Amino acid sequence: MTTGFSRASIRFPAFQHIWVPSSSRRAAGAGISMYSPCVAPAILAQRALYVAVRLLGPKILPGRRESWSEPIEADAWQIFVDEWRDSFGPWDSAALYRRPQLGRTGCTLLLLRRGRGVGFVRISPDSARVAREFLVMKGVHAARPSTFAIARPLGWGTEAGWSWLGTESVPNYPLGAVRRQSVRHAVAEEISAILDGFLDRPADDVPSDWRGSHGDFAPWNLRTELSGRVRVIDWEDAAFAPANVDLLYGDLTSHLTFGTPLPPLASMDSARWITEVVRQRLAPEEGANSINSRLLELLATVPVA
Repeated sequence: MTTGFSRASIRFPAFQHIWVPSSSRRAAGAGISMYSPCVAPAILAQRALYVAVRLLGPKILPGRRESWSEPIEADAWQIFVDEWRDSFGPWDSAALYRRPQLGRTGCTLLLLRRGRGVGFVRISPDSARVAREFLVMKGVHAARPSTFAIARPLGWGTEAGWSWLGTESVPNYPLGAVRRQSVRHAVAEEISAILDGFLDRPADDVPSDWRGSHGDFAPWNLRTELSGRVRVIDWEDAAFAPANVDLLYGDLTSHLTFGTPLPPLASMDSARWITEVVRQRLAPEEGANSINSRLLELLATVPVA
C-alpha cells in the first residue's frame, strides 16, 4: 500500500476547514494560501501570516497539531493516491481543504513536493459533474483566454461513488480578489464567448438566446495574481444560462463582499435563474446570515424588467 507522504498538519483557529502542512516553511505557506479571503483586512492578515510562516516556520501558527485522516473510504482513497502519482508525479505532503459551505460536499487537496505545488485535486461524489467540469476546463484552457487564466486540467477518475478532478497547481502564495467592475465584466464576456464555442447546447430545453456562463461568478472564484492577472477557479457550475447571468451574479456577490454598487436593473430571466440556482444550493441548516440567504434577500431588492 502506498503511504509515502506526510499528513502532519496544523488545523488552526482562523481556518477550521483547512489543514496546513507542518513539514516545512514553504509547505505551510502553500497551505495558508488555500484560503480565499476577499475583503482587504482579511487579505492583509493572510499575507502577513504567509510572510511570517515563510520566515519563521509553521511553529508560529496556533491551533491543533494533528494528522488528518482519509476524507473518503480507504479503498477508494488508496486508488486515488496511486492515480495522482501517475498524473502529477511524486509528492510528499498535502494541504487539505474541506468545504465549509452547508450543502456543498467533497474536499480539495493541494499536492506538494518539497513544499511546492505539483497538483490541485478536488474530490466529489458527483461523477457526471466532475467529468463535465474536466471537459469545460479543457475547452477553456485550449482557447487561451486573454482576460484571465485557468489552471490546466490534467486528469480525472472515479471509484466507489467518488470522483476526482486534477489540475496543475495554482500559485502557492495568497491571491487577491477582483474588485473593479470593468475587469469583472470583461472576464465574464470572454467566458461566455469561449463557452458558446464548444459547450453542447441541448436543443429541447435551452433557449437559443442563452449563453455559456461560469455559474458561480463570485469574488472568491475570481482571484488576482501578483502580476495583476485574473485567475478564474471552480468551473463545476458552468452551463448555458440567460445572457448576462454572470454579470448580475458578480455584481450581487461583489456588493455583499465589497459594498460595490448594485445594478440599477436586472433582466427577469437572469434574476429567476439565479434565484432557482441559489435555492438549490441553500441547505436546510443555513441561517439568515448565510451567503445564499443574503443573496436571495438582496436579489429581491433589485428592479427587474
